[in-house]
Amino acid sequence: MSELFTSAEQMQKATNYNQWTFEQFEKYIKGDILEVGCGVGSFTKIITEKSGFDSLYCIDISAPAIEHIRKRDFGRNIKTECIDLIYVTGSYDFILCMNVMEHVEDDAAFFAKLLELLKPGGVLFHLVPSHKFLYTNFDTAAGHFKRYSKEMMNDLALPPNVMLIRQYYFNPIGALGYWLVYKALKSGNINDTEGEIGMFDKYIVPFSKKFLPLSNPVGISLISIYEKIK
Repeated sequence: MSELFTSAEQMQKATNYNQWTFEQFEKYIKGDILEVGCGVGSFTKIITEKSGFDSLYCIDISAPAIEHIRKRDFGRNIKTECIDLIYVTGSYDFILCMNVMEHVEDDAAFFAKLLELLKPGGVLFHLVPSHKFLYTNFDTAAGHFKRYSKEMMNDLALPPNVMLIRQYYFNPIGALGYWLVYKALKSGNINDTEGEIGMFDKYIVPFSKKFLPLSNPVGISLISIYEKIK
């Protein structure tokens, strides 16, 4: 079993965190959806339970992940496929891509493909791990080529008919915890994060949602939201 599959299974149990993340893109969900890097279906499940849409196409390059997701009952008909984004065709009203691009060496081509697949009026919700200073051996083990700053994301070319409508760092306490465990103490293990995830999900997420604003100079992730002009 791959390390990424193990990590995705562990994150599936972070129900508070997944709900908090879902709330960041819930209002953009519409029409035909493409979920890039669906993993074991954590967000697929939330989308099918809480959103209205016409179609949902879930892709991942992990065969074990797609095999797993095909065994799940989401209560709605969805399409799943083990395929690289570069081979995807069609056009979509909403594209969800979270924690994927950092695994791609040619991120410029990957990003351009995401934007190409948007319909006019369509929205891309894009999330990547943030801050170069947070890069650790954990990132290396997870297959990350980099962590991103706003400047790095904004250096990626946008076609004239696409605009950035919002951008912010997400989950500042998560960034502090990540730095402490994986950078300062160097005690993290990609295959054994269940304890940290459980503690964070139970105590830190409710506090962060209630007391911390979304506009912070740091965060464990960087969220960028793009819209293709009609």
